[in-house]
Amino acid sequence: MASNSSQTSNEQDSSDQLRRQGSLRRVLPPNVNGEPVVGMSAKMIERPRPNNPNPNSSKHNYNQYFQEYSLIAEYNMLVNQRLPGLYVMPSANSALVWFCVLFVRKGLYQGGIFRFNLLIPEDFPNSGCPRVVSESSVFHPSVDPVTGEVVVASVFPEWRKDVNRLWQMLEHVVQMFCSIDTKNAVNIEAARLFEDSQEEFIRQVNECVELSQAAIYNPPTVDDAHYIKFDHFDNKIHDKVLTSLIEPKETPKLPAKRGLSWVQYGSLEPFSASHS
Repeated sequence: MASNSSQTSNEQDSSDQLRRQGSLRRVLPPNVNGEPVVGMSAKMIERPRPNNPNPNSSKHNYNQYFQEYSLIAEYNMLVNQRLPGLYVMPSANSALVWFCVLFVRKGLYQGGIFRFNLLIPEDFPNSGCPRVVSESSVFHPSVDPVTGEVVVASVFPEWRKDVNRLWQMLEHVVQMFCSIDTKNAVNIEAARLFEDSQEEFIRQVNECVELSQAAIYNPPTVDDAHYIKFDHFDNKIHDKVLTSLIEPKETPKLPAKRGLSWVQYGSLEPFSASHS
C-alpha cells in the first residue's frame, strides 16, 4: 500500500510539473530607466496558460514568439554593424516600431540630425518590405515631401526573409545622405535641382539641416518611454561624463600571472613547487 501511495504521489508531482511547463515565457525589450538596451539580460515574464485554450492558439503563440525572437536577432545584428551616427531604439509600445535618429557626419547633409521611424509589418518576417518614414522635414530626392516616406524599392524590390535584414535597410538610409540617387526620385523638385541647379539645391539642403538642428529639442511626437529625447548641455551634469570620455583612464600595471604549475620557478624538477 505504501508503495502504491508513493507511486501515486510521484505521478501527481510529475503531472503538476508537466502542467506548469505549459506556461510560456516571453522576451520583452527592457524598459530603460538608465539601463543599457544592448548587452542586458532579457527580462522574462511568466505568461499563464489560458483555462480554455483555443485549438489554434498554439500556432498563434508560435508565430508570435518566433517573430519576437526574430526581431531580437535583427536588433543584435544592427548593433553589431555600428552604423555611423545612427541611434535606434525599439518602441516600448510596439516592437514593430523602431525610433531612429541619424547624425549625418559627411556629405552635403553634414550636421543634419534627422528623425525617422522604421515600421515593421505585423506578419514579419513572412511579410512585405518594412517602411522607413521620416519625422523630420527632409529635402531629398528619395524622401516623399508629403508623407516623409523614404523610397527603398530600388534596393529592396521584394523582401526575402532569408536574405534581407533590417540593418541593411537602415544602412541604405545612412548612405542616401552621402550618395544622392535621382533615378527613383519621389521628390521631383529636389531631383531637378540636384541635376540642373546645384547651388539652389545646396541652399535648400543647408536650410533643411539648420531646421533639423533646431528641432532636436522639440517635445516627443508620441507618448512612448523609449522615444529618443535630447536635452541641452548642462555643465553640472555632463561635464564629469565628458571629461571621463576625453581623458584616458590609467590602468594599473599588474605583474603577469603565471598559471598553476607543479614545477618551482627556475627548476626543472617535477613536483618541486609548494602549493600549501
